[in-house]
Amino acid sequence: MGDFCLREAVGKSTFLPITSANYSRVAEFRSKDRISEYQEKLARNEIGFFAEVGGKMVGSIWATINHAQVPTVVRGYMRLMPNEALIHDIVTGEKFRGLGVGPFMVSSIAATLLREHSVCRIIIDVNVKNNSSLRMMDKAGLQARKKVLSVSAFGKLAFEKVLKRYA
Repeated sequence: MGDFCLREAVGKSTFLPITSANYSRVAEFRSKDRISEYQEKLARNEIGFFAEVGGKMVGSIWATINHAQVPTVVRGYMRLMPNEALIHDIVTGEKFRGLGVGPFMVSSIAATLLREHSVCRIIIDVNVKNNSSLRMMDKAGLQARKKVLSVSAFGKLAFEKVLKRYA
C-alpha cells in the first residue's frame, strides 16, 4: 500500500464494479463495439471497475488475479505467480483526460486488490512508448521497477527478458 498514493479525480468520482448488469455502459465513453469485449472479460473472471463522474461512466480499469497455486501466463505474455495481480486496460474517455481519472482508478483498484483480494504483488502493464500512461502512473505515485521484453506466439509466452532494472 505504501508504493502508491490514493488519488481523487477532479469532481466527485465513484469507483463502481463492472458487472453483467452494467458492462454495456462502456459505450458512454468508448465505442459500442467494446461492449462485447467487456462481456468477455467478465466471462474470463477478470475484475473491472468504472469511474463515474456526475452519473456518467468516464473510464474503466481491469485486473487479472492468479488464484492458482502455480505460476500462470495471462493475456498471452505476462507471467503471474500465485496470488499476484495484473492491472491492465486502463482507459479514460477523451473528454475526461487530464482530470485525474486515471490515477484515481489505479489507486482505487490497487487498494481493492490488496484489501479485498489479499494479493501479495501487483503488476501494472504499460507500454514504454505510451507517454501519457507513464505520466499517469507517475501521478499515481508509481515508478517503473523494470523494463521487460515479452514475446508471445500463438497465445503463449515464448520469450521473456529483463532489459533494465530501475532502483
